[in-house]
Amino acid sequence: MFEKPISINYIKKAPYFGSFEGISFAFVKKDEDTLEAYLYQGPYNFDSTPEEKKLKADFKFSNEGYEQAIAWMNEHFGDYKKVPHGRRFDIKSIEEAEKG
Repeated sequence: MFEKPISINYIKKAPYFGSFEGISFAFVKKDEDTLEAYLYQGPYNFDSTPEEKKLKADFKFSNEGYEQAIAWMNEHFGDYKKVPHGRRFDIKSIEEAEKG
């Protein structure tokens, strides 16, 4: 379902944000040894989403840790309601997804 969206070398320099079917994700290098992975309901951006609505896990900052982060995301992707592309910015759809 979810594959590596970008090289880990990019994440070394800057956080990476994306979304798939209305579910947003982020990879953030916390320090030299830690990769933070996040899942949260879109369409709001990372900074506008309250921390309590983000699912977060830490992994070792390495290729192996990155692969573990992807596996973790795939495991938890189903915890969020997918929002069809055309309805992502429909307030009613967003409210239903948040309840879901």
